[in-house]
Amino acid sequence: MSLPIEIIERILLNCDGKTLLRARKVNNDWKNIVDYLSLRTDIWEWCCNEEIPKNELVEYLQNYKSDDPDKFLNIYTNWSSWEDIKDIRCDIIRSPVEINRISCIAVSGEFIAVGSNDGRLRIYTVDWKLIYKARILAVRLNSLAFMESRCERTNSCMDLPYLTLVIAFHKGLHIFCFDGVNETQLVIHDVKSHSVYKNYVCYEKVGGRIYIARLNPSDGGGKELTEVWFSRVYSPSSISCMKMWEGVCTFLINNEVKIIDYETSDCSTMDIMKRKTRIKFNFPLVESSDTVILRDDVIIRLCKNENDVKCDFIEFFLLGENDLYSKKMFTTWDNFRSYITCIYLYGNTLILGMDVGCFSEIVFRVPRNRIMEQ
Repeated sequence: MSLPIEIIERILLNCDGKTLLRARKVNNDWKNIVDYLSLRTDIWEWCCNEEIPKNELVEYLQNYKSDDPDKFLNIYTNWSSWEDIKDIRCDIIRSPVEINRISCIAVSGEFIAVGSNDGRLRIYTVDWKLIYKARILAVRLNSLAFMESRCERTNSCMDLPYLTLVIAFHKGLHIFCFDGVNETQLVIHDVKSHSVYKNYVCYEKVGGRIYIARLNPSDGGGKELTEVWFSRVYSPSSISCMKMWEGVCTFLINNEVKIIDYETSDCSTMDIMKRKTRIKFNFPLVESSDTVILRDDVIIRLCKNENDVKCDFIEFFLLGENDLYSKKMFTTWDNFRSYITCIYLYGNTLILGMDVGCFSEIVFRVPRNRIMEQ
């Protein structure tokens, strides 16, 4: 090195995360300098907070262990790899366990939950150690979502799991709490749709009744749901979709996007939803369309065309400030020569699962100066 290490360190402290990643790949000497800076400072945490959009960073933080010393380095490496993605390759990796009739899967930072068509729930650690197995319902488990999960260190030097799962089944929710020894279960009936975020759950019941509830410890040592907010939608009889994210719940009712700040101190049980924007759909909202809210700023509608030529239409909306949004529309057949089976948003990339067994990606990030008023 032609420069003293102290000078190189000062230069690197003023670099962005992508430059630091490139510096780590030069050789072992440069890697050691960057890693030494990581020990002395919170340089990777600074890079994450400065460069990763808040909504994306919140999502990454939920999927990494809080006590991992390389957490922010791994988050930044993951995020930047999706920033400049050119191609998605799917490698088939078989798990060391065999599970039949899988209907849903959920992953937290430390646990993997698997639901089955016969109502069985299996929970594994990240190294596929089975910690729970039982048939908790007599019907198919439709979806799983972690509300909270962690490992607790005991005096016997054993890690005991502490986790809560929201399990959706036909017209109901099953909230399952497990502390490694004991389990408690709460059941909510007549549920049409729901969304989960941290220790909150929002659900719509038959008749257009909407609730937001927080999971709290009960006096008996178990768990109980405390109602935080309630509303009722009279027209239509049910909302189109909902999504909880970082203290805000976003609703799509007909073609209007509305929100409620459920974590604010002045939020009352009967607060009125605030109108965010009105969306202009190219196709009317019908039963053959599937609409989802991803995070709190992306809405996707997948419309099935059952006429002469079968084709899926996608309408993609990126919400901006106030009443602004951008819209893009395309057909799955023209773009992908296949039909979409599932939709997932990870970081800054929209991942679409196809019926031909492959993935395609669309980077949804749009500069704010391109968000148009509709």
